[in-house]
Amino acid sequence: MPDGITHSNKDVMFKVLSQNYENKSLEVYGFNVPRIKRLLPTNYPAITATEIHADNSFLLEDDSLLLLEYESAPTQNDFLKYTKYVVNAIERLRKDDIKVKKAIVAVVYTGDIENFASELDMGALRIQIEQVFLSKFNTNAMYSELKSKIDARKLLSDDDVMRLIILPLTQPDKARKQKLIEDMIDLAKQVQDEQQQLFIVAGILTSTNKFIDREYSKQVKEWIKLTKVARLFEEEKIEAVNDALDEQVRAFAKSLLLDGEDVLKVMKHTKLTRKEVDELRVSVGA
Repeated sequence: MPDGITHSNKDVMFKVLSQNYENKSLEVYGFNVPRIKRLLPTNYPAITATEIHADNSFLLEDDSLLLLEYESAPTQNDFLKYTKYVVNAIERLRKDDIKVKKAIVAVVYTGDIENFASELDMGALRIQIEQVFLSKFNTNAMYSELKSKIDARKLLSDDDVMRLIILPLTQPDKARKQKLIEDMIDLAKQVQDEQQQLFIVAGILTSTNKFIDREYSKQVKEWIKLTKVARLFEEEKIEAVNDALDEQVRAFAKSLLLDGEDVLKVMKHTKLTRKEVDELRVSVGA
């Protein structure tokens, strides 16, 4: 997730992205890989404070791990960085009992870059990456086509949505990237489907995190907090927490009853009503 987002907003963004990336194809970007099975969290724990996770991590339908990175100033040292990403991600997934068939590193180069090496071979260490150069994309044509669809309130395809997310990175310098980020987010806010609308905005924030103006980014995050979809997700989270707490209280009350504690004492310690305690007493046979 991008930096500078409150914990609750990170939860919302991750939920929006994870729900909407499911079963999406990256073919529209130029990557010939299986469809996305699910988005993986990228905030893996690490001993060092250095960057150790990719911009996006996905589990694909064939159980491959895809690490997606966005670059505007690539260097040979990036290959060592990608190696750390792969090792860290696989170690974390194994702890969660998720077996990875293979790891793929895919790099999207912004409009600044026209060519770069796709492999580092040092004998004992070899890493090869999949590449897409956005300098080859026709920014104006893509923007016009997407804007026409949104202005006409037409239903957007999955490919349209993925293009909206990546389009700001096709520009070759920071100022033009920022201008297009703002244009695309304004355009996304006009999308009729609210779930799709929030996915596009969250996706743009994630893909442009290294390049976006921080003050503008904060403004967009504040907008996210006010959307109906974000509020619904926050309500769901609160309800889930309350349900978990209720279950813990009931489990504590049951343990007290099984230990032979008085009903009034159980009520005092748990704040449950007499009726609730009596029902629990019957259920445990106390």
